[in-house]
Amino acid sequence: MSKNSIRKILNEGNWYHTFLYDDIKTKGTFDYTNNMSDLNLPSLENLEVLDVGCSDGFFSKYFVESLNAKNVTGVDINNYDGEVAFEVLDSYKPQFKEKYESHNDFERLSDAYSDLSLKDSNKFNFIKKIYDIPNISFESGSIYELEKFHSRDVVFCGSLFEHLRDPVTAMEQLLFATKEFCIIDISNTFKSLRIGKKPFIEYTNTGGNFFKYSENSVLQMMSNVGFKRVSILSSYKIKIEKYGYKIPHSVFIGYK
Repeated sequence: MSKNSIRKILNEGNWYHTFLYDDIKTKGTFDYTNNMSDLNLPSLENLEVLDVGCSDGFFSKYFVESLNAKNVTGVDINNYDGEVAFEVLDSYKPQFKEKYESHNDFERLSDAYSDLSLKDSNKFNFIKKIYDIPNISFESGSIYELEKFHSRDVVFCGSLFEHLRDPVTAMEQLLFATKEFCIIDISNTFKSLRIGKKPFIEYTNTGGNFFKYSENSVLQMMSNVGFKRVSILSSYKIKIEKYGYKIPHSVFIGYK
């Protein structure tokens, strides 16, 4: 592999998460490199994991290298074909398509990707290659169609629910795919006060983020679809590097 091509993609590519590689730190939207302990994730020792909405593979890599997962399959709807890879309202599609195309760095860095025998800008496959992690793999798929993947010991879903039109169907699919337990990380959550003082779910009135969830709404949804012993693992804040402010997250766990 060409070191120059690797460095070019790391330095000049568009990144959702921050990665550290030799002396390079990618310019990710979110930098979890010093914050993973805040999530209070359990050991995944010798467990098979399905990472739903895996994006660039940051969590898949972490699960194998730091939590000792046996293997991880990352699933994402992004086909790296220039199409918008998350749910948006039809009236917002042109706006999001323009934004999404501007974030696709393949044409700009095609020589570097081609040099590494990569056919598109899928950062998951890039990360798998440069870190040489044989027990992570990427599959294209939707959270609404997890039946195409065999169930795994653990299912993880990070920062996806806020982009979903139909969170209940998605939650059912996570249950069907889970053998032992499921972990869900949701951004922009809020604490629930008594009913009548604050809504359980708040519609955001934007084209690509549909709902903000109270923590109680997620716990109830998980219980109602069939998860047992549901609880909150952690609540934390992570900075959006581009804008410099932090947004709240909550991490939930439910058992099969």
